[in-house]
Amino acid sequence: MIITIHQPNFFPWYPLFQKIEGADKFVFLNNAQFQKNNLQNRFNFNDKWHTLSVNSGLEPIVTKKYINPERDWNKIKSNLINYSNVLNQFDDLIKDGLVETNTKIVEKICNILNIKTEILFDYSTNLTSTDRIVDICLHYKADVYLSGISGRNYLELNKFEENGIKVIFQDESKMIKKPIIEIIKNRI
Repeated sequence: MIITIHQPNFFPWYPLFQKIEGADKFVFLNNAQFQKNNLQNRFNFNDKWHTLSVNSGLEPIVTKKYINPERDWNKIKSNLINYSNVLNQFDDLIKDGLVETNTKIVEKICNILNIKTEILFDYSTNLTSTDRIVDICLHYKADVYLSGISGRNYLELNKFEENGIKVIFQDESKMIKKPIIEIIKNRI
């Protein structure tokens, strides 16, 4: 059984959905550290950042809140008026909670793309880095972990091997590196 794991980013690019589709189970890594100026509360489209502002502090993602999600969301939509038919579909998913908002957006996009992968959530633990990923794989009984290409830079592969888990990496040559709203617009 193949599992893949990723933090709940805000409107992630299409390669994440390709990775989700390549797995039997996808786990949202909600109990991780929020990363300022990363992709958990913003996305880049046409060389411009589109952001839902969050409360200050570097607490875990699971407790992170959007400060004024409705205002920020309307600003994003006004800046991307040519994509209103796509973005309007997500109006009812924009909430105060970062995890609630982002996971619902990813789930809805999976439905739009007809991705049937089972979606699960992580759990609180003191484990970090590779130990955390291996523990999630064991918890959900995975024997294969599908990593993104950057995993080559930080995963301790021996820890997977010691636990009978094979690691495979997303095939970069097959990745369609496009913003998800562009992919959805072309499908509706």
